[in-house]
Order: sequence, then structure tokens, then C-alpha cells
Amino acid sequence: MRVNSLSNFLCFGRQYTKFSAVARRNASVAVNPADRDSTKPKTGIMMLNMGGPSNINQVYEYLLRIMTDRDMIQLPVQSKLGPWIAKRRTAEVQKKYSEIGGGSPILQWTTQQGELLCEKLDKISPETAPHKYYVAFRYADPLTEDTLERIRNDGVRHTVLFSQYPQYSCSTSGSSFNAIYNYYRTRELPSEMKWSIIDRWATHPLLVKTFVERIKEELAHFSSEKRDDVIILFSAHSLPLQVVNRGDSYPAEVGATVALVMQELNYCNPYSLVWQSKVGPMPWLGPFTDEALKGYIKQGKKNFILVPIAFVNEHIETLHELDIEYCQELAEELGIEKIRRAATPNVHPLFIDALADIVVSHLRSKQAINPKFLMRCPHCVNLNCDASKSWYAKLCAI
Repeated sequence: MRVNSLSNFLCFGRQYTKFSAVARRNASVAVNPADRDSTKPKTGIMMLNMGGPSNINQVYEYLLRIMTDRDMIQLPVQSKLGPWIAKRRTAEVQKKYSEIGGGSPILQWTTQQGELLCEKLDKISPETAPHKYYVAFRYADPLTEDTLERIRNDGVRHTVLFSQYPQYSCSTSGSSFNAIYNYYRTRELPSEMKWSIIDRWATHPLLVKTFVERIKEELAHFSSEKRDDVIILFSAHSLPLQVVNRGDSYPAEVGATVALVMQELNYCNPYSLVWQSKVGPMPWLGPFTDEALKGYIKQGKKNFILVPIAFVNEHIETLHELDIEYCQELAEELGIEKIRRAATPNVHPLFIDALADIVVSHLRSKQAINPKFLMRCPHCVNLNCDASKSWYAKLCAI
């Protein structure tokens, strides 16, 4: 398949890349717009996520924070090996970001999501208004610790720690929650502030419906003769097997989301759950997305939709890994007839409704923290995790 025929398997990400580049040129998106800064918030929604470098000059610091975070990855002599790996990978990762517009759009998407969420919350939950969102990234600006200081300065009365990972993993959600605990180990908590936690929401009906709509959008691009045979590949970020075997709940929660999406679709197409973004030589959870595509091609399958089932907004794993590496380069190599990639939820109206419903239901419940959150994995070896969960139990008045 020649490069000039790539339009046969055009992915969503190529369409988005142009938008993200234009947005970066024409707009400077504030973390919290001025109109919300003018009013003292009663309820703060702290939106926890990994984050991403907004430009290629931030790539090294981003990688350095990842490679030195033992919740995310465990390396021998990590204080020395982590920085070495970060430095060694910087140029390669910078090149990838340059190919998707020069930086990650995750802050732009999270900012839009937060603004729409709070607009809706102010309308449907006036008793907890005014609401203000706070973006808190683990590895890129705005960093979690800076956001906590902003919340303190704003005098928020109730802060909801809202993980933006629908499916919980100790390596992602857990790292963000541990970062908050570590921050307050050497600082006093804001006085008279109430805290509560939304740690997972993999099976929320409106999240499921959002993914269903995204899949239907892509199925419509296939001819009626071939549509029913399109293989839907749900792709999620993989984990090292040692993490899975310790009892991390992430694979099961991702599987639960997939099952409900296919149930809502009335099992209209063949489907499979696959895993992406493996790093390093250690064994990771499979089958891997690229290897699955190769396997199905050998079985005579020719049409596919990739669905990023564990990501709520676009970033490098969707825009580069799925769109460029798989939907373009690998598809050309394998001779795939047609492959499309479903958009992440982004600011789909159903997804904003999902976020609002999750928060409102939480605020109106009497449960400040999910008992599941307070459990450690059965084979947990992270003593910081034990201390963190004990601290959260007291923080949320359990």
C-alpha cells in the first residue's frame, strides 16, 4: 500500500492533529479561566491525571518525573537509572510530539472538560455551588503540588479528588493519590476543608454510552456489506505482569467497561480487548495491539476499529501510537483494507453528562470514600501505599 493511499484507512487522530496545532498557535488556555477566579468556590473538583508536555522543551522533565516515580515504574538504582533513561529517550519522544502538533493536547482537553463540568454542576447542584475545577497532573504542569497550593489559597470548603482514569490502577490513579499524601506529609492540611474521593467509575452508564456513540460514528464509515465483519479492538494501556500479579484491579475494570459497551451495542461486531504502550524488556500484559492486528491479518481479517477504552482525552498514546504507528504505518505494512480509530470521549455531551452525574451523585451521597480504595492489593509491596490509605481514611473521616 502506497503512502498516497493512506486515506483508505484515515484515523481520527490525523484529523485532530491539525486542530491541536491551530489551538496551540491561536490560544493560550489558562488552567482556570478568570471568570471562575472571581468567585470564591464552595466546591473544588481536583481533576487528577498523568498529564503531558505542552511543548517539546518540556519532554525531558516529563520523562524524568515518570522514570523516578516508583509508583509508576520500579527500576534498580532508580535515582540514577531513571534520569539516564529519561535523557536517553528525550530526543525520540520529542520527535513523536513534533509529529502530533508539537506537544500534548491533554491540558486543553482537560480544561474544556473541567469548564463544561462546572457549568453543568452550578446548574444541577446549586446547593454545592459555586464549583471550580483544578487540573492536577502527575508529571507535567500544572503539577499536583502546585494545584494543592492553589486550592488552599482559594479557600475551597470541599475538595473532591476526582481521578480522570475511569479504571483504577496503582500505577496511575494510585500514584496521583500517593502524591497528594506525600505532599501533606510535611505540610499542614488546610483548616476546615472537607475532602472526598472519586477513585474509579469504569461502569458508569453514560461513560459506556459515550464509547458506544464513538464506535457507531466509526462503523458508519464502513460499507453495509462489510460493516458487520469489522473487528472492534478495545485498546488500553498495558501493565507489567508483576503489577498485574500483585492484584492490581485495572485489567478487570477495563474488561468490565468493554463488556458493558458491547452489551449496549447488542454485540453487533466481533471484538477483543488488547493492550498497548509496553515499555522495556520485562513481561507485560498482552495481547499487544500491534501483534493482535498482525494475528488477525493472518486469519484473513481486513477491517478494524481501534477503541482507546481507558483514555478520556487525546494524547500521545492515541494521536501517535494508535493513529500514526498502527493506523498508518502498520496498516500499510500489513495491507489492511480499512482501519479507523474511535475518538476518545473528549467533550462529547454524553461524557460531560457522565462527569456531572458522577460528581453530583458523589456529593449527595454519604460516602466520602469508596471502601475498595482503602484496600491494598493482596500482594502489595509498597509500604507507602499502606501509609497513604490509612491517611486517606482519616482525612475523609472514616
